[in-house]
Amino acid sequence: MLEDKKSDYIIFFLAIAIIILIVISITVKKEPEVAEDYQEESLGSGFLEIETFPGNADIFVDDEYKGKSPNTVYDIPIGQHKILLKKEGYDALQMHVEIQAGKKSFVGADLVQTQEIGEREDIAKEEKDEIQDKIVEEPQKGILKTGNTIGIENKIILYYDFSEKRFAENRQPESDVFSKRFDTYLVFTRYNPATIKFADKSVDEVKKEDCIEVNGQFEYLHSGKSLCITTKEGKTIALGGHWESTKNAELIWKELD
Repeated sequence: MLEDKKSDYIIFFLAIAIIILIVISITVKKEPEVAEDYQEESLGSGFLEIETFPGNADIFVDDEYKGKSPNTVYDIPIGQHKILLKKEGYDALQMHVEIQAGKKSFVGADLVQTQEIGEREDIAKEEKDEIQDKIVEEPQKGILKTGNTIGIENKIILYYDFSEKRFAENRQPESDVFSKRFDTYLVFTRYNPATIKFADKSVDEVKKEDCIEVNGQFEYLHSGKSLCITTKEGKTIALGGHWESTKNAELIWKELD
């Protein structure tokens, strides 16, 4: 009997020891995974939506191929990144984009067809003269509104030329910026040398001192907020409005002295 009890005790203690070893083994294996997850979370990443006109352009982020446009690139580390867009028959376009943790950035680009430099300049001049002639003959064609209000209506893409007060669906020769409409906000992209900057105020409150160091390329415009825009001619514009949905929203703009 005594020997049987001793055997039971030995088996019991061996079982306890095996359980302890298993628990220690699992804990040791899990420790690196927890550390790795924490490291990834601390580094942070965002994502980038890219559209080109025309589409089907090759996308490179920091010289790494990321597919064809339109496309959304995920898990991009926060900070500045080089974006390169290439399409056969069009000039390559390079820019830099700021990625923020957990947020979406947007790039919209008009690609320019590749031509001989001299031929391209001549054609561009002819196209500009033709457009100017049409504007004189048909001053209201393609124009949504003039003055200090701009009707978004149901337009997805809208081009803004503040010096000439032209806001249309098609790009004008001197367009300063263009916007893409989403349900509750607009994404603005500048045309070089124009620049843009977010202002955390309503357009009625924005003053010239709020628009110092306007040097951005892409910005989001939400209801009740504003953008500072430096036009190609060097004028400073404040742009904003209030809406629940961007469809049929009206933007108000003013030139800052």
